[in-house]
Amino acid sequence: MGLLKKLLGGTASADEAMNALKNAAKTVMNEVEKAASGNNPQTGVPNGTVIGAGQPAAPAAPASPAATGQSGLSWGPQMPAEENQYSYPGTYDEYFTVLLTNEFPEYSVAKDVHPSGKRMTFTFTNDGRKALVVEVLSQRSSVRKLREDCRREGLPYLRFYYDHDGWWNTRSYVLGRVGNALGR
Repeated sequence: MGLLKKLLGGTASADEAMNALKNAAKTVMNEVEKAASGNNPQTGVPNGTVIGAGQPAAPAAPASPAATGQSGLSWGPQMPAEENQYSYPGTYDEYFTVLLTNEFPEYSVAKDVHPSGKRMTFTFTNDGRKALVVEVLSQRSSVRKLREDCRREGLPYLRFYYDHDGWWNTRSYVLGRVGNALGR
């Protein structure tokens, strides 16, 4: 018990130390149980929902931008009311494909899906000249080659992650970044 007394500042008895440990364990277990049920506090998405696995998540009720204090932003603990990759009635692949190919009609947009199926690129061209490369991939990916190739060529490059917790990829965010990179 001498070591325990030293660790606890020399004032706790063995019974007090055991009670403190029990209370700490109960607190941790309560937090684990709370986290296992209900919604993820970071995303508002029900726990156990697989995001970015080819199907949209079952979203929690969207929060108004005014309620979150994050008007117009594409990240935060609650799903924004604005259309985003999780509220879209399809996969993240379909979401990005529709946005990027339909919203920039002055560009020809070629989509290339990596053989793994977990990464895709969109190459924007205008009058036969490459104007932008957009890569959509997992945050767990460590690939850098395409980004470095674009940097060497002086070609604008953007990257979006489809599975970053709390990152919604709202319509205005995606279109705004792409539009800015294209000089709109």
